[in-house]
Amino acid sequence: MAKDKRTSVYFNHEDNTFCNLKDVDIKRLKETYKGVDVDKELNKMVFWLSSPKGKKRVGNIAFILHWLDNAKPSVNQLSHSNMPDDFTPAQNETFLNPVFLDYLEELWKNNEHLLALNRMP
Repeated sequence: MAKDKRTSVYFNHEDNTFCNLKDVDIKRLKETYKGVDVDKELNKMVFWLSSPKGKKRVGNIAFILHWLDNAKPSVNQLSHSNMPDDFTPAQNETFLNPVFLDYLEELWKNNEHLLALNRMP
């Protein structure tokens, strides 16, 4: 097989890997997409690109960026440094949590009817 002359990122369908995607690139993706589990999303991309529907796709950097733009933030990846120490996840006590209530009051300060609806357990 002839040596591949491409230098940009692309998906190699023969061995199901991204070529020329360096560790520094992955590090930048993780910094850019905080809250998104980039490693997990890259594995999902490999799975999709190796499927019959994805066989026709190149899997270049534009594909990766588009995929990550649409990825949902992972609960495990959320930075706890941005949350108050007394923050608790949405559970039964969410409506009683003063941090949550303060957030709702600020969010809907001109729409008290929405605030009242969200205070109902």
